[in-house]
Amino acid sequence: MNLVQILQRSLSGYIFVVPGLLLYFWRLKKEGKKQTPAHVTCTFIFCFYLIGVLTMTGIGRIKAFSPRISLIPFADMIDGPIDTVLNVVLFLPFGFFLPLMYKKYNCVSRTALTGLLFSVSIEIIQMFGRGTTDINDLITNMLGAGLGFFVYQFLSGLIGKELCRKFKAGRINEGKEVLLFIIYSFVVMVTIQPFIIHTLFQLG
Repeated sequence: MNLVQILQRSLSGYIFVVPGLLLYFWRLKKEGKKQTPAHVTCTFIFCFYLIGVLTMTGIGRIKAFSPRISLIPFADMIDGPIDTVLNVVLFLPFGFFLPLMYKKYNCVSRTALTGLLFSVSIEIIQMFGRGTTDINDLITNMLGAGLGFFVYQFLSGLIGKELCRKFKAGRINEGKEVLLFIIYSFVVMVTIQPFIIHTLFQLG
């Protein structure tokens, strides 16, 4: 896929994510758990990023179970260094957003582990006719999430803790919120995006 196709497919999925986010934050407000404008804005950006990752990794309509699995670590990293770097870079924002938005992810191990679990979810879906499940993707994605955490640590030191607090979620279960956003993004990309958008615009 070229950049235009990636953007088209990402937007065609994201337009169905936005109403869900609006409903979610409306419900939090009704429950007396209104979030800061900075956190809400960051959430919309984060979810667009999640849709973009799922687009770039080929997540779409579920097909027949036909796994293609590569379990040899580091081999592809040497043969294809550009893909390795891209896989690391792809998950850098993931490791940056989590500590920015949630106090829970104030340590690199928790952030990297969450990145690994997100990557594992992608690899599992790819077993259903969506590509090759590769252990090297897990390694590089987790590394990217860990590096993203250190990027956040560096930048937060420059802009100050007071400003960073404005992006943090408050009075919610942070782990559940992250899980909700990830699951919702997956659901949109394997159901609504490929079936509806492909039918209308041939973009699925």
